[in-house]
Amino acid sequence: MHEPRPSTAPPFHDTGYDPAAPVYDLEYPECDGAELDFWIGEGRRLGPRLLEFAVGTGRLAIPLARHGFQIAGVDASAAMLERAAARRSSMPRATRKRLALRRGDMRTHRLAQTFDLVLLGFNSYLLLPDREARLETLRNAAAHIRPGGGVAVDVFSATPLDATPDHEEVEFLERDPSTGRRVTRERFYTYDEVTHRGCSTLIYRYYDGPLLVDERRLGYSLALLTRDDVVAEFVEAGLQIDAVHGDYARQPWRDDSPNLIVIGRTVAR
Repeated sequence: MHEPRPSTAPPFHDTGYDPAAPVYDLEYPECDGAELDFWIGEGRRLGPRLLEFAVGTGRLAIPLARHGFQIAGVDASAAMLERAAARRSSMPRATRKRLALRRGDMRTHRLAQTFDLVLLGFNSYLLLPDREARLETLRNAAAHIRPGGGVAVDVFSATPLDATPDHEEVEFLERDPSTGRRVTRERFYTYDEVTHRGCSTLIYRYYDGPLLVDERRLGYSLALLTRDDVVAEFVEAGLQIDAVHGDYARQPWRDDSPNLIVIGRTVAR
């Protein structure tokens, strides 16, 4: 059977992350390697009590719990949290106890705990709808950490190329382990010059043999921010810049760096 190929980008619609939950772990495996080593290092440097905003399916929080950190995760998507809870249920009891999951908006959700580090990994900071929402999130993060604690954001920094529309051909993902069905993915990328955001529409198609049996769409947009944008937002939120890294090896940030990792600290009293 031939797979349907839209000739033009479909209209963009922000769906939230519930539609992505069944396939998220197929696309984005559990954090490991240099990325995980970086967050382990930050946890050891700043302290073992961690809070992750936009925890999703636990891609980062679960391996950090395995490494002995006490971590709470907050996410707005019930479906993503259900996947995280299912993964947590298969972990040893001691590890399960180190990971708490909460549903809530990272701009406003408050936990009655104090942490050493609040982290927003894997571009989640860019999902926030506007500058005011990002500032509200940074201030909420700062309210959760001890004096001298840290807030860390890991994103990509925008370049002029990110304003260029793009279409990725269908990719064959792994089979869905719950159904055994083959899953493909097609992605359309557009640029919204009014909001200065990159908009992605992902079409997931499920096949039982040659037969197309299901199709799901995920739409999300990311703010196209520069290094100076992110640093300025940290400063406006009352955080002192502790470090700006360009990769997980903690190299200084440059225009061609693969990552933009900004770490701010609250004032120690």
